[in-house]
Amino acid sequence: MILVTGGTGFVGSHVLRRLSETEPRGAVRTLARNRTKALVPDGVLIVEGDITHPESLPAALSGVDVIIHAAAITGDRKEPYRGAYDRVNRVGTENLMSAAKSAGVKRLVVVSGLGCRPAPAGTYMATRWGMEEAVRASGIPFVILQPSVLFGAGAPFVIALAGLARVLPVLPLVGGGHTRFQPLWIEDLVTCLVASTSSETLAGRALPLGGSEWVTFKDVLQTICRAMSVRRLLVPLPMPIARIQAKLMTAVLPHPPLTPAALELFGFDNATDLDAVDRAFGFHPRGFREHLLAHGVGA
Repeated sequence: MILVTGGTGFVGSHVLRRLSETEPRGAVRTLARNRTKALVPDGVLIVEGDITHPESLPAALSGVDVIIHAAAITGDRKEPYRGAYDRVNRVGTENLMSAAKSAGVKRLVVVSGLGCRPAPAGTYMATRWGMEEAVRASGIPFVILQPSVLFGAGAPFVIALAGLARVLPVLPLVGGGHTRFQPLWIEDLVTCLVASTSSETLAGRALPLGGSEWVTFKDVLQTICRAMSVRRLLVPLPMPIARIQAKLMTAVLPHPPLTPAALELFGFDNATDLDAVDRAFGFHPRGFREHLLAHGVGA
């Protein structure tokens, strides 16, 4: 039995779709806070539970052999309440690890992020590092995948930037637009996640993953505009000003296009070796620019 956490989120929903096509009916389970509102593929079992409520986890984990842990608040999302990033990402994972160990789970496959590292308390990165540390301390065989930003159907990174390109005549080049990214296709990440559920050679490793090309933030915006057939002026936005704008937008908008947590991604190059996926998983990932120009920003 495979349990997927975060099954209604971006990564988790793609994982469930793939597993529903490859696993026997009833062999895949997902955790949902409200089973009546969760939309999942046919054949996937829904169990009510919440990683921030440890008392709900033992029943959900009964009979589970493998967990694909994709439940986290990502940095592009506004923190719903003070301390939510830490409560879900770090503490929630600690709760899940404790329940998994008691249930006899044999393998953990965890979605983290490229560049995850120790960070000062109170930062978004600290909550993601705490998530990884909880997995390492669990005593359960694990694989941690650390992808760069993702593209593909429903990808928040591309959707948010495309939304800005639709309505703004001028687009901000955060930090000057020089930060490098290595966008990874969501379906390629899913392939890596599924392979990690059984591969013994990957056990105990944290694997940085990226797509087939390095692109600057300026390249990303230019590619999105080209895929949408729009022309926009790109203007550098210094980081000090970006931080002020992110705080203001987060304070007044329910879905701000830029958050202080997301800005942490611009503090370092969000890239790794170009052959990272090839070496670990034996296939070459899809190219970001080629995909967007062929299929558009929504596919």
